[in-house]
Amino acid sequence: MERPPILGIDIPTLRPGTVGAYVFAFLSTGVALALRLAIDPYVVGIEYVTFFPAVIITTIISGLWAGLFCLLLSVGAVGFFLLAPRFSFHVEQLSDVLTTLLFVLLTLYNVILIAGVRFAIEGYQELSRRLEQYDQALREKEKRPAE
Repeated sequence: MERPPILGIDIPTLRPGTVGAYVFAFLSTGVALALRLAIDPYVVGIEYVTFFPAVIITTIISGLWAGLFCLLLSVGAVGFFLLAPRFSFHVEQLSDVLTTLLFVLLTLYNVILIAGVRFAIEGYQELSRRLEQYDQALREKEKRPAE
């Protein structure tokens, strides 16, 4: 596991595109679904309240494609387990479709933004590493006596 400081915090990250990244996306969606089902009798009308942070955390830790996979799993989980009628993908109310569309658009924007920030930070770290190597090579060259 690499440990680049993402968003100014030292967060352990997974290499994007690996099996571990997608397993993490699957597990975070499962945890979000379990939390949402646990609070279901107490909270009505905000189906995506636990899935939004799950997608963001997955994107920060696992990258763009795992974040999009988590988004897809979240929409499927809400459609199957939370929206009436339960245990089917048939949606009866237009408000549920609009809520789902809003969730997808907002979360897609956040996934792309977070992945862009992550990409920029990783590029900055690579550039810093190369500059340090170049600086070290120059210092070694200056220490050698002129021939």
